[in-house]
Amino acid sequence: MAHMEFFLVSEDLSVDQQTNRLSLFNVLEQIAGPNFPLVLRSAAAISLWMAEGGDEGRDFQCMLRIMLPNSRQYEFPTNFRFDSRRHRVIQRLQGFPIDGPGVLRFEVLLNGEHKAYHEVDVLRVDTSDLPSPAETG
Repeated sequence: MAHMEFFLVSEDLSVDQQTNRLSLFNVLEQIAGPNFPLVLRSAAAISLWMAEGGDEGRDFQCMLRIMLPNSRQYEFPTNFRFDSRRHRVIQRLQGFPIDGPGVLRFEVLLNGEHKAYHEVDVLRVDTSDLPSPAETG
């Protein structure tokens, strides 16, 4: 069965159309805000899969599972087949609400089997210590 080379979540990514090279921008490690729900404006989950013997022509389901700090979870499935030895699965999110501080967990499964996870710390920022706009201007 196919195996994973890597799994990361970043704010954005780009795939060069001429070279097919992948660039990740701002790998997510921590998100902070003064109020909740906090909106994650954009995120991209990328997993790279390597085919093994017998994988050609098989249908694979890659599931992105997102677990919020309050234990609510969302699942985003996508199916793929190998056209070459490697296959990228890119899943984009926009305007995703985060309900409170804690750990935001992105998990990837292949055909229902856990393969990896990426955790992001979600922090509440105390704005009482920040200078007001009048003090900074």
